[in-house]
Amino acid sequence: MQVTVKCPACNTDSSFFLVKDSLQGPFRCWKCKALFTIKIRNGELEKCDPLAEEAFTKAKADAAAKRKKAKEKTA
Repeated sequence: MQVTVKCPACNTDSSFFLVKDSLQGPFRCWKCKALFTIKIRNGELEKCDPLAEEAFTKAKADAAAKRKKAKEKTA
């Protein structure tokens, strides 16, 4: 499913594909590099809040640890 997010800072559209119809996590605008937390449900953007650089880095690390743990469970 293709999703488009409009950056609140520069109004640039960013499109990407999702395997599932929901997503919650950090997002960085490709053009202005502004950081946000986004929430997508049923393919629609529900929430887009500003995010500090430190929180963005922590959220990415947490997501990577979660993926690694899930991968270890299936192995």
